[in-house]
Amino acid sequence: MTSLKVLKLSTALSSIFAVALVSPAFAQGQIGAASELSDQSDAPKADIVVTGVRGSVEAAATKKKNSKQIVDSVVSEDVGKLPDNNVPEALSRVTGVQIDRARGQGQSVTIRGLDQVQTTLNGNNTNLGDGRAISLSDIPAELLKQVDVYKTRSADQVEGGIAGTVNVELRRPFDMKKGLTVAGSLRGSYDDQSEKVSPYGSLLIADRFDTGIGEIGFLLNGSWTKTNYRENYIDSESPTKTVIGGNTIVIPYRAQYGIEQGNVKRPSFNAVLQWKPSDKLDFVLEGGYIGSREKRSVERLYVQDMPYIGTGSYSDIVLQPDGRTVRSLTISNPNGINAGIDSQYNSLHTNLYTTNFEAHWHSDKVQINSSVQYNWSNEGNYFVESILRPQGLTSASVDFASDVYSKGAPSITFNGVDVTDLSSYGVQRFQDNRGGSKNKEFAAQSDLTLQLSDTSLLRSLQVGGRYNQRRTSRYYGYRDGLPEVNDQPAPLSLFPGYDTASLVGPDISGSTAQWYRIPGSVVLSQIDEVRAFIRQYNPDNAARFSSIYPPSDQGQTFSSNEKNFSAYAQLAYGFDMGTVPVDGLVGVRYTNTWGTSSSFGYRPGTPANGNQEIIEAAEGSGNYADILPSASAIIHFTPKAQLRLSYSTNVQRPNFYSMRPFFSLNTTANPPVVYAGNPELKAQRERAFDVSAEYYFGRGGQISFAGYYKKATGFLLYSREQASAAQMAAYGINVADYGAAFGYIEQERNAGDGTFIGLEGTVQSFFDFLPGVLSNFGVSLNASHILKARVEYDDEESFPGEFDSPNTSKWTANATLFYDTPKFSARVAYNYRSSYRSGFWLDGEGDDRAMYSPYYGATDRLDAAVNFTPVTFMTLSVEASNILGSDVFRYHGSQNLLPLGVRTLARTVQGSVRFRF
Repeated sequence: MTSLKVLKLSTALSSIFAVALVSPAFAQGQIGAASELSDQSDAPKADIVVTGVRGSVEAAATKKKNSKQIVDSVVSEDVGKLPDNNVPEALSRVTGVQIDRARGQGQSVTIRGLDQVQTTLNGNNTNLGDGRAISLSDIPAELLKQVDVYKTRSADQVEGGIAGTVNVELRRPFDMKKGLTVAGSLRGSYDDQSEKVSPYGSLLIADRFDTGIGEIGFLLNGSWTKTNYRENYIDSESPTKTVIGGNTIVIPYRAQYGIEQGNVKRPSFNAVLQWKPSDKLDFVLEGGYIGSREKRSVERLYVQDMPYIGTGSYSDIVLQPDGRTVRSLTISNPNGINAGIDSQYNSLHTNLYTTNFEAHWHSDKVQINSSVQYNWSNEGNYFVESILRPQGLTSASVDFASDVYSKGAPSITFNGVDVTDLSSYGVQRFQDNRGGSKNKEFAAQSDLTLQLSDTSLLRSLQVGGRYNQRRTSRYYGYRDGLPEVNDQPAPLSLFPGYDTASLVGPDISGSTAQWYRIPGSVVLSQIDEVRAFIRQYNPDNAARFSSIYPPSDQGQTFSSNEKNFSAYAQLAYGFDMGTVPVDGLVGVRYTNTWGTSSSFGYRPGTPANGNQEIIEAAEGSGNYADILPSASAIIHFTPKAQLRLSYSTNVQRPNFYSMRPFFSLNTTANPPVVYAGNPELKAQRERAFDVSAEYYFGRGGQISFAGYYKKATGFLLYSREQASAAQMAAYGINVADYGAAFGYIEQERNAGDGTFIGLEGTVQSFFDFLPGVLSNFGVSLNASHILKARVEYDDEESFPGEFDSPNTSKWTANATLFYDTPKFSARVAYNYRSSYRSGFWLDGEGDDRAMYSPYYGATDRLDAAVNFTPVTFMTLSVEASNILGSDVFRYHGSQNLLPLGVRTLARTVQGSVRFRF
């Protein structure tokens, strides 16, 4: 980082803390209409425009206290103002939630050690493309009212995620005060790696008014954001056993320097009309759009195939202390090594359109809620990739644990070539790749609630049904061009855009590496000239480059039609256990999923057709049903102290890609091998036992301690398994024709069961009991500890820890200090996540790869925010994130057998203005 960048950031951070220290001296909605029985009591909705830090904390605590499920919430502090910049970042403050960060923002979310998270929008199951969820990072914080994390499920809630459900609640006009409301925000965020300012803006217009036909409200809410990012990384991957001189050693397959940079634009819009013709009847009509447009550039200098250099040789080998893992080496091959410069430029897009109509009617004893949704979406990408290579590159030296980074990271040296000599570069390969998916989804549900009694054992009965249909499809295609001149890679000087080539390299303090590349944006802008270049210098692939986009890879494409019907019944009960009231829910949900899918199969050609590969249509179908019981009880020892008990079940449906009926045959292997999708995959099933002791006090104060035991079955594993002659015959292979008694089928399958056990604790309070200015302070502390997170796949465990669940940290913790007055508020928040396994291999044929599974080191993060409201209609804010400059360090194996590398994360400072009238 340059000294100027350090000065800018230090000055901004100093200003934040100075204001935070000096200024104090001067100065809940339900998951949906169908869930009213489950969450009968919410935080106040109407007439609240500004809640502030205290109001946000109080509303979240009230939601948790009154819910029949185990739920934690993040409530907007103001119209268009979550405590953090996007949904995953805000959820990282929730007990039991862990997130990953990349490209400048929080990305993926796990709940209690599982990443199979269901997403709902205003209580309605919502999906993007052929996925089973939406990207939470694409939902702008400016649109949100609150986000709820449901860790258990009641019978009336839609099934679909064994980890839990994240419900994103958008604002509606009846949430606002009567009359006209206009609110908005403008924000600029500077980060010290891209050295750019990211702009954000939002505007909300809402009105509530009485008419001769009842109360009517409308709301229009729009947001546009642009996030710039740059991240530097150095890493290695896939350590693999190889034998050198009779000794077995382990060498990473690949090492690389890299830069990932670009921007994401996210337009979004939501429109809602509410009509309440009487106190007993109301309607909601809403529609929305959430989109993203990303331009992502990835620049890499790499060396790979290191365990397999063929006729080459190894020298200067240095081993780690374990005596088998290579720390450093030199590889050489007179015919050239697999190394070079890889430049990618990717254009990605998502478009999600949602519509929803709801009708609610109630009398003194009966309530009916009905709704219909129709959503459609698409996502896709198109990228261009150029692989360049200095001429005469026959040797490279790699130190996998060098001091280029304080905890160790690879350093790479290309021997005998000068990567800063542009004239030596040739074009080894060009590829473009296009893929994406589409989805159309219809859902309708209706719920009937009967109030049975206020005092007897059975208080109410709720029954309902839901029908859902999804039509989804995926397309994919790629092509490679191998341009040559005189049997050598074509000189880079012939490639379109050559005059724009420039030096790049990672901005990591210990690295001085730089190399040339043609910017990917230039390559994409001249794609017609690039295709002509490939046709000229690679005639064998000229036909494939005659079209604008790559031809379809039919085995990767599919279309699916999935239907689901669910029905449930649920009783609310209550009784007194002596002088202690007890209430809760008992219910059961039946769900049946069925559908069809079509793709393509590939068979080897025969002499009769010139040995051309035979491609034929392939069809598949599936049908499975589940019964999902649930029960909960809340023991109210006092109005403030309660014990919550819960038993819940859920299912996670397989992804459509894994269920496609694709197959490809390898009959040259002996025995023959089938590579296939699996239309017979079944849903993963989960049952969970939860207990939570809770004490609530003051405004938003709570002390809670919870434990859970979760058992999940049917985890998916891609593996090669022996198949009988009958199983092979289903793919048209008679194994006897190949002199074999059996074959192999390689596909994803339901393999093993998982067990997850953990503890969670929360303490939060504002210090109202303290005198003077100290009463404006508050604190929130939470921590979670996962005692066991294990997935027992159908494979022999070769060492302790091989079956540890990926993406699961044993510890997460949050500590937040608040200060809140009507004019001034501040927040300092610290987040910690312990190390975790980010992926896994299972040892096969004694290759020991599982010992080298990739791990993320422990991460922490310090953020701060200051808000000042000089007049009632305007709030000014200054915020900073990642103040400590924490990076992401990774390593191979739970015992840190070898550093994997590092990815740098930016520190940001942002200023904003919010207004409301």
